[in-house]
Amino acid sequence: MSTSIRIANIVDELCRRQDQVLQELDSLDQRIEQVLKSLSKTPEPVVVPIPIPVQAQQKAA
Repeated sequence: MSTSIRIANIVDELCRRQDQVLQELDSLDQRIEQVLKSLSKTPEPVVVPIPIPVQAQQKAA
């Protein structure tokens, strides 16, 4: 097998793998978008302030 044929085979394999990776990235991108959309539908929890007593020594510091 000549060197140019081996190089062509390697390039073909790299291109094939690149296509697979790009397809997986597209799939992951779509899944991330779905998760973000589902998160944005949930309302923010109501924040209730809870008073914490502070001792006089801590106030002076």
